[in-house]
Amino acid sequence: MRGPLALALVGVRHATRTRLRAASSSALEWASPETRRKHASRKWGRFDENLIPLWVADGDALAPLPVREAVAAASKAGIYGYVDPSASLVEAVCAGTSKSWGRPVSTNWVRWHPGLIPALYHCARLAGPKGCVVVPTPVYPPFLNAAKDASQCIELDLGQSGGPLDESLLRETLDKAVATANGEDVVLLWCNPHNPTGRVWRRNEMEAVARECASRNVILASDEVWSGLILDDVPFTPAGSLDTDVRLISITSASKTYNVAGLDVAFAVVEDDALRRRYFRAGRDQAEPSHAGLEALNAILDAGGGGPCVLTPPRGACEAWRRAMVEHLRANRDATVAFLERECGDFLEVAAPAESTYLLWLDARKLGASPGLFLSQRGVYLTDGAAFGARGFVRLNFCCSRAVLDEGLERIKDACAEARSNL
Repeated sequence: MRGPLALALVGVRHATRTRLRAASSSALEWASPETRRKHASRKWGRFDENLIPLWVADGDALAPLPVREAVAAASKAGIYGYVDPSASLVEAVCAGTSKSWGRPVSTNWVRWHPGLIPALYHCARLAGPKGCVVVPTPVYPPFLNAAKDASQCIELDLGQSGGPLDESLLRETLDKAVATANGEDVVLLWCNPHNPTGRVWRRNEMEAVARECASRNVILASDEVWSGLILDDVPFTPAGSLDTDVRLISITSASKTYNVAGLDVAFAVVEDDALRRRYFRAGRDQAEPSHAGLEALNAILDAGGGGPCVLTPPRGACEAWRRAMVEHLRANRDATVAFLERECGDFLEVAAPAESTYLLWLDARKLGASPGLFLSQRGVYLTDGAAFGARGFVRLNFCCSRAVLDEGLERIKDACAEARSNL
């Protein structure tokens, strides 16, 4: 631990632990920091125990009970070889997708992946080294990494508030990408709802994206993994529900909605025959989803009796859990925004409304060129915006108990007070 507040933070160690252990919820179960560190949590385990981590998109809540029971049963069976999704699981996924899209979805359109990131890399590679990948920024860092590793990359500037979409800039950027690709494929990696701003793209905006891609034969890869965590009364528009002939790859997962990202399962739906053959052929040697991940998704579907939560929320225990989570996140978001505006408004500005996700995008440029480092040296770790293509910004994860959040906010307040005193 470094920084001027180090000794003070050590001095409050016991009090902090007491407050954090006291966190509870009538509808959700929260793992303690000690438990998360014990189980090799990336979020909690990478730092000194006195630091509050509000960074990586990993929630502290225990997964729904049906999911835990299914994973435990699969583990107890003692069979850990390669597995394929069951026919019933594939059918359920297609049924949920069909309901969400408003039209039939065939089982042979589905390609399984061990998480969103492998799917993003797979999509980016479709452009080839001489093609071009368009990435809207700011954005979840693997979007940029996948694009730059696979092809030529052009950024589409969304602005720091996450919208509304500038259609003229979209057209200009796509035209530039098409010219750069010189006859090779162009892929637009889209994020809906958007990470890090939490923007839920409106239907007219999604229509514009699909229309402009279709008119230029651009492949649209739409990441929709956050669609199960809409915090405000804003309709979610799946790219597959649009009346367009765009070449679409729709990617989703239950990972964020049910806090099971570590179980490594996602899927892509590709309707276009020619694109699907290319997509499937290029991924023949790619890793498959985990056995535990497939069992978890089975439990989500079986518990609810409906389609996957991220497309058509099920009924039953898992849906009750999701609803409780949305309510908790909404309360945490509102409390965080109010606190920061009241206590830190001269140094931290809420840049986007966080209509979805559990991520708050903050303008921290008044804290210096590396605000993430500044805050971490004062006992609270947020993700620095530089990785998102937005230096001077930070992303705050509020998917935690209220006690953990309050402790983190107090440390942010103290950091801003120190910056204020140095003026």
